[in-house]
Amino acid sequence: MKLLKKIKSVFNLLILFLILFCLSACRMKAEQKSLTYRLEIIDSLIAQNQKKQAFKELKKVQKKAVDSWSYLGVYKRYLQIAQNEPAEKLIKKAVKRHSNNPELLAVYSKYLINNGRYDEAEKLAEKLKNTKYGSVYSEIYLRKALQKNTSEDAFTYFIDQPFFQIFFDAYNGSKNPLWLKNCAVHMLYTGELKKAASLNPEFYADADDAYFWATVLYDGGEYYDSINAVEKSKQFLRDYQNSNLYRVSQIAQIALESDSFMALSDFEGAENIRQEIIPTIFDLPKKEGDDSLIPVIMVNSALWAQGLKDADAEADLLFDIVTNYPDFVPGLILYADFAYESSLEREEDDEVKALRRAGISSLAMEKYDNRRKIPLSDALYRIDLCLTKGPEPYLEMEKLDLEYKANRNITEKEKTRDLWTILERNYVEGEKYKELLVQYALNFLLRTKQTEDAYNLFDKYIYDRYGFNDKEGFFVQFAERVKEINLPMAEFGGYFSCLTKNFSEALRIYEFCVYESGGITSDGQISTRVGTAACMNLSDMYFANGEKQRAMDLYGKTAGREVNNKLRSDIFFRLANIYVSEGDNKNALRSADYAYSIDNENERALLLRTKLRVMQ
Repeated sequence: MKLLKKIKSVFNLLILFLILFCLSACRMKAEQKSLTYRLEIIDSLIAQNQKKQAFKELKKVQKKAVDSWSYLGVYKRYLQIAQNEPAEKLIKKAVKRHSNNPELLAVYSKYLINNGRYDEAEKLAEKLKNTKYGSVYSEIYLRKALQKNTSEDAFTYFIDQPFFQIFFDAYNGSKNPLWLKNCAVHMLYTGELKKAASLNPEFYADADDAYFWATVLYDGGEYYDSINAVEKSKQFLRDYQNSNLYRVSQIAQIALESDSFMALSDFEGAENIRQEIIPTIFDLPKKEGDDSLIPVIMVNSALWAQGLKDADAEADLLFDIVTNYPDFVPGLILYADFAYESSLEREEDDEVKALRRAGISSLAMEKYDNRRKIPLSDALYRIDLCLTKGPEPYLEMEKLDLEYKANRNITEKEKTRDLWTILERNYVEGEKYKELLVQYALNFLLRTKQTEDAYNLFDKYIYDRYGFNDKEGFFVQFAERVKEINLPMAEFGGYFSCLTKNFSEALRIYEFCVYESGGITSDGQISTRVGTAACMNLSDMYFANGEKQRAMDLYGKTAGREVNNKLRSDIFFRLANIYVSEGDNKNALRSADYAYSIDNENERALLLRTKLRVMQ
């Protein structure tokens, strides 16, 4: 019986609690309805410009405010009638009572910002970081930073400081794509290229926005995504007849998209993109920077035509380049090379000679006789004209090359003398010219087997240029500081370190050149800037170290990005040798066979193929 009475007592208490809770809830709902009703009356008074009466009513109503939304409702109406002081007192009271409410913190912080009280606002908004109101804290932080940094070095300050989260919160709060761009620029500046690319938004605002992200994606090695972004940018440009609305031009879009295709080793795809504008390239509207892109686009198309042995297309492009851009050095050099090649006469067999004596020409003979030619004298004239405007070491070297080719009687000793004369004459012209000349000189000296002179020149240049000391080994310093050294010289460093048997340093140097020099450090991704020779040398080092699979992987990727069939043939010949060392004669024969099929002058591939066939 006692137990039954206790149960009844507890039950009665629960019923009483529920009744009180329901009454309290009903009372709160009634109060909310009453507050909402009174705020509606105040809104009506404000609309009728009865601000004094509205103010009296607000002072009464604020006593009924209990939750964040009721406080905010009264606060907002105080501001509408320009009663800032009571508005601040109310919102301050609300924040004190609900100190972790993000809405109240955001609203009061914004009030303080608008009144220039940044220190108070920063302290209050600290809790808003990494929330949906994080942009409020970002605004405070940036305003304070701008007050301190109004000089020309403000950009460096904003990049060097840990502003990424500030920018990102600002983007989350406003959805303004400019903040996300700031995040990307910050990461690009700090070398986090992949992370910058990962910020790529789902949608683009306009042609400029899409083009910006295309460049970020390209730098981050996301070439397919970069192509997609350029296509979006092109679509925006097509949809608006007034292209002056945008900073980006069709020329810049094509340049970037074709580069992305080339980075993917899709050279035909790159040429297809360039052909979208090549026929009308000089008639297109130009924006700032386009004049530097047009000759590059045309030279790349000329090189493509050269690879296809389409002399007519190559000659047309080169003539347009040197006519419209007479000081564009790569165009002049390619023009001069075409002039020399077209001036050569091929050796003809007895049958062709007999036909000529008889006054008969086959279709093949007519085609050869009518091939496009550029006078060598015209190429030399254009080079001389450019050189009168200022020193251009590459052009000087090209002119020397033409003279050497035209006069086979010039000895290697005389060529070397000319080389040292040009080096001495231009050595004081500035860092750019010095390095270009040194690179050319090193190539010439190595090609003519003057290895000791080449090494001494390289050693002296690096010591002077980068301030190496005598305490540590030369190549130890080179490997440690390889990121500071321009890529062509770094590749020479790899070669000379191998030559001097500094193999561990050579491995580090070549791995930087092959995998890191493009700024992207994804495993196994080859830099778009590195030369094929460096990739092949690193593959050889892997093979020599017993890392056969790494060697084969790198050889395969190198072959995929190389367009020169002689180099590709050499790569497949080396792959065949690795297969032989593995006892895999089937794949060795396949590689040797392919090496010879793409270059029938590769006698080593032919010899290996013959040997493997005998062994079958």
